[in-house]
Amino acid sequence: EGWAHYCEEMMLDEGYGVERLRFIQLKEALLRDCRFIVSFKMHTQGMTLDEARQFIMKNAWMEAGPAEREALRGTFDHSYYGYTLGKLFIKKARERFFHAHPAEPIRTFHDKLLSLGGAPVGHLESLIT
Repeated sequence: EGWAHYCEEMMLDEGYGVERLRFIQLKEALLRDCRFIVSFKMHTQGMTLDEARQFIMKNAWMEAGPAEREALRGTFDHSYYGYTLGKLFIKKARERFFHAHPAEPIRTFHDKLLSLGGAPVGHLESLIT
């Protein structure tokens, strides 16, 4: 999980596309980060649906209706946070890889990552470096 969201950011970082796409990518990433936080807080810290809605409205700049739908989704979708978590693990593995192999092109990291198939994201760092 997380490859697509990682690629959205990485492609812009690597200069692909126009810079105005950065705003769209950041807006979507912000919403996903809010989903990530809300999902964990609702399931582990007793965050209420209304608190989740308010959090999303405030931090993702959403109107009440869409924020309510996002919060409600967090109550029943157990994979709500998975894409963001996967992206974070991929970015961490990439950071560690380039710390150990600073002269390697980014393609080498991506080839190694993709060769793992559906490996658990928590093991990416140890499998790649």
